[in-house]
Amino acid sequence: MLKLTEQQQKAYDRFIRARDRIQLVKTKDHFTAPFIPLREWLTSVDVAGLNHQLFVTNDDYVEYKNASEAWWRIEPAFRDQERLRASRGDYGTQDSWEDPSERIKDIYEMAKEGAL
Repeated sequence: MLKLTEQQQKAYDRFIRARDRIQLVKTKDHFTAPFIPLREWLTSVDVAGLNHQLFVTNDDYVEYKNASEAWWRIEPAFRDQERLRASRGDYGTQDSWEDPSERIKDIYEMAKEGAL
């Protein structure tokens, strides 16, 4: 079980509530909830006489973004250190940038060469 301070627990709970509100993690309860786009605005309004559109703020996503930033700021250090990262080589060398890319022929190229 994760041992958190009171401040960390409040930030984590806020983050989880916001994450669930925007349905980032799919559960059985999310199928009936309305769709929330993952952007800072919901729609735009064209007002006559203005040379630009006005945007309607997506408050649920903005709250998720703020809550996640607050949580990551005070997240326990061991969680950051134990998190797997490709940049540290945690996934091995199968996705290494050092390996030359392989060119795989598709059926069209093989047919042009007469291999089929």
